[in-house]
Amino acid sequence: MQTIITRQPPSVRSFVLAVMLCFVTMFINWRFPQVIQPVRDVLKAAYFPIYAVANYPVLSGDWMKLQLKSEQSLRRENIALRAELSQAKVRLQKLSELSAENTRLRGLVDTPLIIDGRMLITEIIGVDPNPLNHIIIINKGSSDQLQEGQTVLDDQGIMGQIIAVYPHSSRVMLLSDKESALSVRIDRTGMRSIISGKGDYGELEMQYVPTSADVKVGDLVYSSGLGERYPAGYLVGTVKKVQRQHSGEFAQILVKPAAQLSSGHNVVVLFSQALTQEQPNAAR
Repeated sequence: MQTIITRQPPSVRSFVLAVMLCFVTMFINWRFPQVIQPVRDVLKAAYFPIYAVANYPVLSGDWMKLQLKSEQSLRRENIALRAELSQAKVRLQKLSELSAENTRLRGLVDTPLIIDGRMLITEIIGVDPNPLNHIIIINKGSSDQLQEGQTVLDDQGIMGQIIAVYPHSSRVMLLSDKESALSVRIDRTGMRSIISGKGDYGELEMQYVPTSADVKVGDLVYSSGLGERYPAGYLVGTVKKVQRQHSGEFAQILVKPAAQLSSGHNVVVLFSQALTQEQPNAAR
């Protein structure tokens, strides 16, 4: 006995069976997904080589485009990247300089040297053209209430003293100038003496010290405050050389300045009542 399905051509029967199988599979996937999932995973693994082969022409096209790129184009791209790298390095150097300047300014503000009255942070804008004069020029003057005789320091110690004031600038004689002198004391023993400049940024000379005096290399030297030219208690330098001559009455003592006399960018001007009333006669 032939049914409706058996009387159909084989192609139709195959189509009907495939549709029925699809409906059965969809029903099982809907009702029992945990049963179908392993089969789906196996089919995905089996289809992967087909996907790779199908995608191969696209990947091959990109690879061929990269290989066919001209050498000149690559050279131009390389030059552009080098230029960008150079610009980045320049910016990094500027950031490093700004960071260092910020550190210096913080050191000036936080230095324990600043203990007397008000202070003013200034910038060094020039030096005296005469090489025999150790004089610097700062960018603050009478408009900022600066006066002759005020002490100038950096974050390490005393640098010098203001000797001339103009509306927007001032001249500062450094300790290393041959006409500079200040009264000091040795921290270890309390002995007092006079230090003068000798025209050398790296050396000061302690004068009129007897050969029998107790002075050693490494002794710290502070301002004594005598003469009211410099306030007391500020670091001047460190004894670097002591030479005693048997035939001489005084010892030769050299002191290394604590402040950076030959370099630096920012300095501090110290205000104190005693100094603002002081008006040195010597000025250049």
